[in-house]
Amino acid sequence: MASRTREGWASVAAAFRSSPSAFLSTQGPAEALLADLLQDLRSERLGEQTKVSVLTLLLEYPTLLCPDAKAGQEVATALLSLFAQLGPAPRQAGLCRHLLFATGTVLVATEAFGEGCPASRGYLALLLALAADPHAGLALRTAACECLRELESCCPGLLSRRLAALRSWQEREASVAHQGYTLLYGAALRNAVLRLAQGGPGTLGELLAGDGGLVWEAGRGAPGALDQLLLLPSPGDLKELRSVLAALLDGSYLLSPAAQSHLLWQLAQAVGVVRTLSPALFKAQLVRLFGTAEAGLLHAALQLKGLFTDSLFTAEDEAFLLRRLVGLAQHPALPAPVRLFHLDGLLHFPENRPLGSGAEEGLPVLLTPRAASGLFPSLFQDQGTVLARLNLLGLVCTESEGPLAEQGAGYLLEHVLALGRAVAGRGGAEPTRLFFRAAFLFARYFGSRAQPMAELSRCLLELYRQDCRLAPHLTDLLDQAWALLEEPAWAGSLACALQGLVVGLPLREEALGWHLKVLARLAKEGDVPQGPTVRFLRRLVAAGQLGGWRSGQVVLSICRNWMRLSPPPPPARTADLLQAVYAAHGDVDVRDRARFYYTLLANLSGEKLAAVLAPGGPVKARTLSSSIVADSESFVAALTVHRAKRAPLRLQRVEGSSPPPEAPRAEDDEERYGRWLLESCPAAPLRLTFQLVHTGPSDPRFDRLLCVVLRFACASRHYAPVPDVCVPCLSARRPPRPLTLTLQPRCPFPTQLDVSAVYTTQEGLTRSSQLEPLEVAFPDLFLPLAVPAWPSEKRQRLFEALWQQLRPGRDDPHAESLVCWPVPPPSLGALVERHFARYVLAGQPGSYAIGMALPPQYHILLRVRTVEDVARVQIRTDNWKLLPSLNAYFQSLVEAG
Repeated sequence: MASRTREGWASVAAAFRSSPSAFLSTQGPAEALLADLLQDLRSERLGEQTKVSVLTLLLEYPTLLCPDAKAGQEVATALLSLFAQLGPAPRQAGLCRHLLFATGTVLVATEAFGEGCPASRGYLALLLALAADPHAGLALRTAACECLRELESCCPGLLSRRLAALRSWQEREASVAHQGYTLLYGAALRNAVLRLAQGGPGTLGELLAGDGGLVWEAGRGAPGALDQLLLLPSPGDLKELRSVLAALLDGSYLLSPAAQSHLLWQLAQAVGVVRTLSPALFKAQLVRLFGTAEAGLLHAALQLKGLFTDSLFTAEDEAFLLRRLVGLAQHPALPAPVRLFHLDGLLHFPENRPLGSGAEEGLPVLLTPRAASGLFPSLFQDQGTVLARLNLLGLVCTESEGPLAEQGAGYLLEHVLALGRAVAGRGGAEPTRLFFRAAFLFARYFGSRAQPMAELSRCLLELYRQDCRLAPHLTDLLDQAWALLEEPAWAGSLACALQGLVVGLPLREEALGWHLKVLARLAKEGDVPQGPTVRFLRRLVAAGQLGGWRSGQVVLSICRNWMRLSPPPPPARTADLLQAVYAAHGDVDVRDRARFYYTLLANLSGEKLAAVLAPGGPVKARTLSSSIVADSESFVAALTVHRAKRAPLRLQRVEGSSPPPEAPRAEDDEERYGRWLLESCPAAPLRLTFQLVHTGPSDPRFDRLLCVVLRFACASRHYAPVPDVCVPCLSARRPPRPLTLTLQPRCPFPTQLDVSAVYTTQEGLTRSSQLEPLEVAFPDLFLPLAVPAWPSEKRQRLFEALWQQLRPGRDDPHAESLVCWPVPPPSLGALVERHFARYVLAGQPGSYAIGMALPPQYHILLRVRTVEDVARVQIRTDNWKLLPSLNAYFQSLVEAG
């Protein structure tokens, strides 16, 4: 295929990113796109920026473009070859950097990275050479360090025998690439120490001074937990490690905040494993960490505190860090996400003497109501900040005692009620969600306090009285309260009050649906008395306000929930209500379902009734079968699909040709008609004819197969799903049934259809069988062109017009090829007559013009001529991807003679 332009690759990349699977199903397999990508990366017609954007496809979708390790090795080899071709030219440094990134991504993502992969060895050798060369470009050295660090992260310990070289490079580098070398050395040092603590070979001193090969077997074992690893080096090795760590920490201020945080955590993990090394090594860094407003550095301080506790932090340090978090959590100059980070740091504060595991939210001992007084929420803050502060202050006021805690709880209640008044005043989705979330948080911490919860309940009921559309929010609040609160008594009292409010409201048609949904939810709870709901529904029936289908279904769901309660309400009340609904409702579906529930209620005991109506819960099959199907084991067998060892039927291909497509009204201009054939001619369906043949066995149960359903599965994404084919009856004593299978190719490639059959035998059992797969060969896709009954001369002119219109251009997928058939002139006519007779547009002895259509809308033209003792075949097509399949088909024809 001709190389794409910059605009062409931009459109391809956009289409691929929007839907990779759809792109590959319509534009061809990933191998073709990958081949085009690698070819155009070597083209000098594309600029550097275009090539970089093309390489990002490999960075973003490596496993889609390289589905296995073999493909990953081949692509990595091609990228390394391209890097060697470009050389270390500064003007193409950006492209070289992305080549390094793409190579590493492909090798790791396809799991091809390893000692046995030549591309992996060449890639690592290239990275180490670039990192060691001080004369290589700054961008290339930085990229090499980044790639080496990524490989070290994927294979921890890979560079553990090259620590001396990495340290010398890090100490030598004085440019902005110093950060990359430092992070690389820190990662390699940390992994080397952890690997040694896990029982790796050598000593710490040997690793620090080592400049050997690579540890390819690194990263294969599962790493242990950090607190379970222990390393006790010799005094000399310990001194050397301390000096290395001190040098890295002294120069860490030169790094960016994110890099400092990452380096500190790497080194802290190494120190945490070496128990004889004091964490006081980090003491000098705490002053800088405490005084910064960078969230990343403060997070590093919290990590250090969680790892070393009082081994590094004194009580004064802990108090200062806590005050720092409180101050930054309310600092107006910081963005909201950063303030939320500091609030979360307070909820998960690593104390010197922790009382819990630290995984769940907890309150630091030093965080009192007075210390947190500046963190109370206000109405002018964003939703996330309000909820986070309410959560923290609720925990503070619950776990503290004294007047300040009581005042804080009262302030939080006033804030929640103010949010409720905002919902009542202006409404809106955001204020409503905020209020109900805040109400749940308040109930979570103060649900056992009667007075504030009564005020909150009155607020909720008043809101529902004003706007019954809040019913989903109220039922969701009750669901969460019943499920998550340690003391759900408040949820029960709110449910009873809500039920009393609903049944006391006047019957208005516009609010009836919401009221019924609330009552349906309350009908699931056994602690809520259902008498008021029964009286409300009776009043509804008497007033003739059952509504339509939706309201009727909700009323029946209330009855269903009653029948599932244990113990249920008096069955007579439920039965009377079901009879009333059956007699009064106007919808047939509602009446039938009411009669069904009445039948179940009248004939089943409470236990069996709950089992029948259980939503997917455990059902006692023996009990149900004894009462419903009279203990019939055949009932279970009849509902089971049994697997047949041998299929009693098969599909047999019938050689035949589908009728030629109908040609429209003939055009006088052959060129115009040819353009219509190529561009506007409707796609003809692909129909294959089969016979469904009965093949036994001789067992009389299989003589007649009833309700046969054939199901087809195509693994290729180039075909649309094939619909099922149903055959009412297949008998061994009748002729085979003809079947026509209609396929819809998205791209005309050969494929295979897996076929399974589900059928019923005369004994009444349903069985399934796997049939032999159906092969759809490439010639099965050929269709004749829709050409009118023109004379031979005019059909020849039409072929010439089509031949010119399919001439390959610069930006189209047209292609031209040439093959030779070793067929003598006397045999050529017989070969064409046997295989291409339906597709010949014009011909005479020794020369044939052949045209074929392939669904959905592709075409192949063949110009066959005898030249001496061979046949010369010129090919033109509007889809170059068809050429490999066409060439394979031609070879099979020639070999078959």
